[in-house]
Amino acid sequence: MAIVLTCTAATAATPLKKEAAPRYSDGFVSLPGPLGLMEPSTLLPPPDDGTTFVTLSKSSRRAANPDVDLTSEPRRWQSAASSSGFQPYTWGLAGDINANVALGLQSTLFYTDNIDFLTSNRKKSETVFEISPVIKLDLGDPQGWISGPNSGRSQYYTSLLYVPTFYYHLGEEVDDYAQHFLCETGRVNEVSRSVLRLEYDERILASSENTSPEMNYTLLDASALQEYKITPRTTLRGKGTYRKLTVAQATSNRSEWIGDLGLNWELSPKTKLGIGSEFGSIIYEQRALGSQNYQQALILIDWRPTTKFGFNTRTGIEWREFQRSPPQSMKTSLVTMSSVYWQVSEKTRINTSLRVANTPSVLAQGALFRQIRFGPDISHDFSPHFYSTAAVQVIRRLYDTGRRDWEPMLRLALGYRGEIDREYNRTNIELFYQWHQRTRSDVQGADVNRSQVGVQLTRYF
Repeated sequence: MAIVLTCTAATAATPLKKEAAPRYSDGFVSLPGPLGLMEPSTLLPPPDDGTTFVTLSKSSRRAANPDVDLTSEPRRWQSAASSSGFQPYTWGLAGDINANVALGLQSTLFYTDNIDFLTSNRKKSETVFEISPVIKLDLGDPQGWISGPNSGRSQYYTSLLYVPTFYYHLGEEVDDYAQHFLCETGRVNEVSRSVLRLEYDERILASSENTSPEMNYTLLDASALQEYKITPRTTLRGKGTYRKLTVAQATSNRSEWIGDLGLNWELSPKTKLGIGSEFGSIIYEQRALGSQNYQQALILIDWRPTTKFGFNTRTGIEWREFQRSPPQSMKTSLVTMSSVYWQVSEKTRINTSLRVANTPSVLAQGALFRQIRFGPDISHDFSPHFYSTAAVQVIRRLYDTGRRDWEPMLRLALGYRGEIDREYNRTNIELFYQWHQRTRSDVQGADVNRSQVGVQLTRYF
C-alpha cells in the first residue's frame, strides 16, 4: 500500500512535520533500510491547478498483511510494490488522474569467498558489481487497504515496476542479467477492494542476496484479490493465484494453483481476529514426480496493544496429499507465519519472525521439505543520518527423502541516509557483511560456508 503526502515542487520541497511512526521489515527481505508494511493515514489532496508535485511516503505500521499466504517465499523486490507499502520520491502531474514516475538506481560492489556456494574444496572467491535501475509508474493513487473515506484519492489505479539487474564478475569476463517486473491494477473504495497483479522475477545464485539455493528460481505469479466489507467491522476476502516456477534443474519445474478465503472481524481498534482457508494444487512438468494437493484451516490474529508493540499470526493445520509413485500417505502438520514487533525506543526497533511451512524442493527433485525459519531483525539509529541493522535467520529444513539441512544466516550493515527523516530518504549507502552456512547432517563433507562484504548505494531521483 502506498500512502503519500503531497507538496508542490515549483521550488524546493518544504519538509512536512509529522509524528514519528514505527517501521520494520518482514524479517526475510534484504533491502536498504527497514522497509515495512503500512497502515492507512490521512492524505493531503494534490494541487488542482495541474502543477508538478512530488509525493513522499508516509510510513506507519500495519501489523498484518492480508495479501501474504503461507506458500509464498519472499522475493527481493516485493517490498517495492505499491500495495506492499514502499513508495520512493515520485515526480508527476496532478489532475483528474495523477500520473507519477519514480526513477532510482541501486548499485552494489561486494567480495565473496564462495561465489557459487559450493563445498570448501570447490569454492572460488570473486568480486562482483551489481547495478539495478528502478523504474516505477503509478496512474491514480495506489492503495492497499480498505480504510474508510477515500477523500482525495482515486478509486482506480495502476502501478508498474521494472527492475533489471546486471551482474559483472570483475575477476573474470563473466556477466549475468536478471529482471523483475510487476504490474498491479485495482479499485478501492469505502467497502471493497479489487486487485489484479502480475509479477515476473528472476533470481540467480551469485548475487549479493543472502538467500538459500532453495529460493533461487524464476517466478511468474498472477493473482486476483477481492475484499468486501460486510459490516464496518467485518471483512470478507478471497484470492486466487497461479504460479509458474522454473529452476536450473528443469525436472523440478512446476505450476501452482492456489485459493485463499478469509473472514476478518475488528473486535476493537487494537485487536483483529479472523478465520481462513488456503488450498492449492502443485503439478510438476515431469509426470514421474506427480502432483500434490493441500488444504489449510487458519486462524488470523492482529493485536496491537500499543503503538510500540504488535503481534500478528496466520496459524493453522495443513493436510497434504500426494499423487505419485511410489505412493505416499497424507501429511498433517502445523503451519504458521507469525511476527512480533517491539519499538524499544525512539531509535531502536526489533522485529522477530517465525515461519513454519511445507514447500516442494527445487534441489531435491519432487521432494517436500518442512521449513522452520526463525530470527530477529534489529535496527538502531545512531543519529538522524547514520543507522545500523542486524538480521539473523536460522533455517531448518527436513526433507521427506531423509535429507536434513541446517542454514544459519547473518547480515550486519552500517548505513547512511541522505535525508534527516528516514521515511523521506532519497539517498542510502550501506556497508554490509553477510555470512551464510549450510550443514547437511545426512551427508558427510557437504557443508558450505560463504562470507560477503561490500557496499551498496541506492539513489532515487
